[in-house]
Amino acid sequence: MREAKPWFRKFDSWWYVEVGGKQVKLAKGKDNRPEAVKQFHILMAGTKPAAPKTLTAAEVCDLFLQHSKREHEVETFTWHAHYLQSFCDRCGHLKSSDLIPFHLTSWLDANEWKAARRHATGIVKRAFAWCREQGLITTDPFESVSVPKGGKRERVLTEDERKEILGAIRDPQFRDFVFAMQETGCRPGEVRKVTAADVHLDAGVWVLGKHKTAKKTQKPRVVYLTPAMVELCKKLIEKNPEGPIFRGPRRNSPYSTNAVRIRFMRLREKLPHLAGVVAYSYRHTYCTDALVNGVGVAQVAELMGHTSTEMVTSVYSKLSGQVAHLREAAKKATGA
Repeated sequence: MREAKPWFRKFDSWWYVEVGGKQVKLAKGKDNRPEAVKQFHILMAGTKPAAPKTLTAAEVCDLFLQHSKREHEVETFTWHAHYLQSFCDRCGHLKSSDLIPFHLTSWLDANEWKAARRHATGIVKRAFAWCREQGLITTDPFESVSVPKGGKRERVLTEDERKEILGAIRDPQFRDFVFAMQETGCRPGEVRKVTAADVHLDAGVWVLGKHKTAKKTQKPRVVYLTPAMVELCKKLIEKNPEGPIFRGPRRNSPYSTNAVRIRFMRLREKLPHLAGVVAYSYRHTYCTDALVNGVGVAQVAELMGHTSTEMVTSVYSKLSGQVAHLREAAKKATGA
């Protein structure tokens, strides 16, 4: 007779043991094997399995971070760890069953997150929701907490403003980075991460295997390059034949999210009349310019790597009203 021992079932993420022809659940979550073994021994000793241990907030966050480290990119994991560590510094000692929404709100209010408040809220909520999904906690204390709405990135740069910004950047490395966002309409993260291996000069494209919608589309993101971008890529690949091609002036290191954020913060300080300009402004500007120049909505969505035309249609709707208004003004100006 085969000896009974715990085994893991992938489709429902539970540890089981077969006793007397019946499958008995022991613990949920692939990483929860120690608890499954413990419950197995209790069961074999003829006693009722003990109730699951109530996790502290710190234990919830640690378990989620183990999951995040396996499933997400290093940068995303680091982002998760940053906010969850801050939350645990304040609430980590509390049992998850004792937490209430006020604990999350008071932590948020104690920090000057500003625009990052949305990210901070979402990451903590995700950690507890994941543990609830895995059966590691019985209730999610923050399920009812709403995530703040993100600010709209609707700032559109004029041609003169784009020239002014490029002229204000002293080092050629960051100037190339900003120029690439301007020419491609890519997300800042896509420009930061593009490698020499992603660049196909003969075809004039970037082929990005890792991108924002990769899991959803199961397809690489193809970025179509202008002639000026092809020439820039040739130059950068000669300098950086391996790894990211856009690198900062110090130690030739790839740009981080924070490095780009700080550079734009300094640009706004240097050019105070350009309030509200961030790296993402170039993507919105690219979309707006493409529509003004007569590129179809579906084509713009394809160029920008969107899975649907929803966002582009939203921009087009606003632009249509603006164009109609300006055309009417043009008629008045010429007496037509």
